[in-house]
Amino acid sequence: MIPGWRDLTTMGPYRRDHWVALRVALAIGAPLVLLWSTDSMGLAIFAVFGAFTSVYGRGLGAFGRLRLQSIAAASLLASVGVGALIALSPDRAWLVLPVAAVWAFLMSLFGDLVRWAPPGPMFQIFALAGIAALAVDGQVLLSGIGVAVLTAVWSLLLGLAFGAVGALADRARPRRESMKAASVASAAPVTGSIRSVRPVRSTALGRGAMFAVGTLIAGAIPLLIGIGHPYWAMVSAIAGLSAATGFHRVLRATHRLVGTVLGLGVAAVLLGFEPSGLAVVLLVIALQGGVELFIVRNYTIGLLFLTPLVLVMGRLAGDVSAAQLLLERGVETAIGVAVAIGIAVVLEWRPWSRRSRRSGPDMPGKPGVGIR
Repeated sequence: MIPGWRDLTTMGPYRRDHWVALRVALAIGAPLVLLWSTDSMGLAIFAVFGAFTSVYGRGLGAFGRLRLQSIAAASLLASVGVGALIALSPDRAWLVLPVAAVWAFLMSLFGDLVRWAPPGPMFQIFALAGIAALAVDGQVLLSGIGVAVLTAVWSLLLGLAFGAVGALADRARPRRESMKAASVASAAPVTGSIRSVRPVRSTALGRGAMFAVGTLIAGAIPLLIGIGHPYWAMVSAIAGLSAATGFHRVLRATHRLVGTVLGLGVAAVLLGFEPSGLAVVLLVIALQGGVELFIVRNYTIGLLFLTPLVLVMGRLAGDVSAAQLLLERGVETAIGVAVAIGIAVVLEWRPWSRRSRRSGPDMPGKPGVGIR
């Protein structure tokens, strides 16, 4: 279960990722520019969670993407709504823990049912817990929900537009290039990629319980020691546990830790320039594009962009110093990673888990080649 250096540095095949990067960058970029121009950057976090709609449906056709993104948008908006209800409570810091754990369980079941990708309830928990942590009044929350809805709709329209353009480009592309692109698209996923295969040794209920327990433990530790962003630990735990097998969960968590540590250095440099106003908006757009360009091919490299992206967005609130944000991001990521690895090891070393590893996915009870 210990990943090697090659596992961490393997680069997945290129699958015209620049189009996805452009689509997602536009999904978040246009709403942020509009919010900046209307002096409403306090609602930017709502736009970000609505724009998460655009990360779903990667590699699907226009209408397949629309279907999956519509489902994902509904789950994200529901998560924002639940988070807003929690934010109205004076006990939101502790109330979010049990609610997030239950929500992780439900969203895991829902995600398995509709087979969305990226797998797992990471974005839904990020939306719920991130909004729940806001100390704002009901009017701001209501306005923010409206921004999230409009951004999600904008993301759906972008998905359709890019799908139409892609279909025209595929028709114009010579047959040989089309066959080559199809061959690359069908290549097996690499261990460093977020395109993990579906789990073969666990049930939907088991995975839901795993996410619930991971969310609860990872969120409780920062609260107990008094760190300011417990949802960063929750998200890190879910990110690691979203992989298919014990080895891949440890690998994903290791990617998360290494990428975050390196990304903190990038973030420190960027935050040292104290960006503000339109500079922050443009920086967020560029970083979001970088995330989508590399996150599927190598998770560590993707986090070199994701970590400063999250921290630049965190500076929009302006309630804590850059140094404190860097410290909290590092500590809480380490907590979430430790929780994910701990759960992965416990699940992998169960006696019934060892028996299942000796059976192939297609021939229960008989020796076979399983996913390791």
